[in-house]
Amino acid sequence: MDGAARILRRYTGASILIAVFLLIVNYIILGTFVFKGMNEGSSPVHVTQTVAEGLHKNGTSYTLEPNAQDWLQKSQAWAMLITNDGKVVWEQAIPDQLPRAYSLAEVAQFSRNYLQDYPVFVWENEMGLVVVGYPKDSLAKYQFHFPISWISDLPYRLLALLFGNILLAALLSLFIGSRLIRAIRPLISGIHALSEDQHSHVEAKGMFSGIAKSINHASSLLQEKNALLKARDEARSNWIAGISHDIRTPLSMVLGYASELEESNAVPYEQQQKASIIRKQGEKLRSLVSDLNLVSMLEYEMQPIHTKPIRLSTLARQIVTDFLNNDLAESFIIELDVTTEQCFVMGDEKLLGRAITNLVQNSIVHNPSGCHIHVQTTLSANQRNALLIITDNGKGIEPCMLPDLVELPYSSKRKSPSHNGHGLGLPMVARIAAAHHGRLLLSSDTGKGMTAELCFPLSS
Repeated sequence: MDGAARILRRYTGASILIAVFLLIVNYIILGTFVFKGMNEGSSPVHVTQTVAEGLHKNGTSYTLEPNAQDWLQKSQAWAMLITNDGKVVWEQAIPDQLPRAYSLAEVAQFSRNYLQDYPVFVWENEMGLVVVGYPKDSLAKYQFHFPISWISDLPYRLLALLFGNILLAALLSLFIGSRLIRAIRPLISGIHALSEDQHSHVEAKGMFSGIAKSINHASSLLQEKNALLKARDEARSNWIAGISHDIRTPLSMVLGYASELEESNAVPYEQQQKASIIRKQGEKLRSLVSDLNLVSMLEYEMQPIHTKPIRLSTLARQIVTDFLNNDLAESFIIELDVTTEQCFVMGDEKLLGRAITNLVQNSIVHNPSGCHIHVQTTLSANQRNALLIITDNGKGIEPCMLPDLVELPYSSKRKSPSHNGHGLGLPMVARIAAAHHGRLLLSSDTGKGMTAELCFPLSS
């Protein structure tokens, strides 16, 4: 929350600064715009004053200084002098339609506004009142004095100002966005590194320094945990390999002597039967050690995989034949259904054979009263995967217990411990399938048997 609050404060502060900056820029532009309009060309007041000061009386005639005449010509203005009795005694380019005498009320009226739509300005002179007039529609007399051209251009200038504001805001947004992306990019790289289980270090600076520190801390914790897990896994793998090796030699001796006693005519029949039990249990123990070692190596991807193109139908026939030739009880019926002979997969023949054997053996072990076992090889609906499906009509299992069947005994992922057998058969099959980029799918229900489906990518 502290990091989020800090980012929010920085974002709010940046937004306020942008708004204030735009406001100041607009005030400057508008002020310059208005001031320029007010002083565009010659100021009417300045022209009027220049004419009033440049007008002189010589006897009964009046003369205007050349400088004042130039200002009048440049401004396209006209001028006249009105005496105290309201008569025009001097004029310069005055329009013909204007009268040459004015009452006091008329003088008071046009001295602040217009004379017959002519913008006029007045200046007091010792000889009377100097009036300077401008062409119609040349000036707008409001509080300030603006040329008509300036007023007519006002909407376009305001529109230009609006677009200028939009452009400036966009540029500022791009600038801030680029700064933001520059600050976020290391965070994204760090998060991607964490997702790929790689070490990540993000330099803690700027508004995202808190998040960067959290990423670095999380990376350190993950690295420490990964190191501990790796050490634990290596220790467990080495322990299993060591135990398997240490058991194999004495177990071979036990099996050898048990077989000798079982087959010796010098040993009483009762002792031969006991030796036979010792041999069978020893073989189970050897199978268990072998399974444990294989599952451990598959779990940590230490088992070498020797792949070659394999026809699943041929492998399935061989395994079904082996079961039928090994004194399978009459209560078990195995049926082989080869839908197509084109189920080729790239795999390790020994491991795939072990997986199929385990699935058939699972149906036999968990249905001691007998069942019908159906083995099928086929293609998936999209013709991209090879399927080997083993179905039995035995007692089945509750659907909620199926996920536990592919987990190792006493794994933290299991919902309940294994009570029937050592529980390595189906976990081994699942790991063999995964090693071949395939998967094991189980479906079952109580009293409705079980279906195990091995799905592998089809070999091209």
